[in-house]
Amino acid sequence: MSHHTEFGRERGVGRLIPRLIVIGAVLAFAIGTAWELLEQRHVIAMSTDKANVSAVAGAPCPAVSAAAFASALRAQQLTLKYVFDFNGVTFGRAIGDADCDAAKAKGAAGLGAYAVCEFTGPAVLSVKTSRGEFFFLPGVGHKATVMTPGEIPRCVMAAPKLDY
Repeated sequence: MSHHTEFGRERGVGRLIPRLIVIGAVLAFAIGTAWELLEQRHVIAMSTDKANVSAVAGAPCPAVSAAAFASALRAQQLTLKYVFDFNGVTFGRAIGDADCDAAKAKGAAGLGAYAVCEFTGPAVLSVKTSRGEFFFLPGVGHKATVMTPGEIPRCVMAAPKLDY
């Protein structure tokens, strides 16, 4: 006999198994979530080190309106030949190469990040975030870096990681 009856209720191993299964599932979910958050925090920290945002210094890129941007594209006979998404931000450029990383967002407890993209000589740059579309004219042959903290792009005429 593997069970007892106490005050009209059955006690035994059979009633304990469903509870153990639920407790095990909750613990597995909690441990898996904690592991994923720690891994994400580690990846963001490594990417922040690689992005080296503190080394990015330079004059601001000329920012223009959408109409002025379209006019510059027509005048220079350019198109946004290279358009790509990185970390929730869409970047467009006419020429050159790009290299992107993520940097830790301030006050994000190590989990939030923003895009940092360097360009070798894009001529023109468009940046689309949840806050809108932004346009820059760094010019042909000029390196540029775009950072998007708070979803507001900031472009500077420098790209310290790109040595070509």
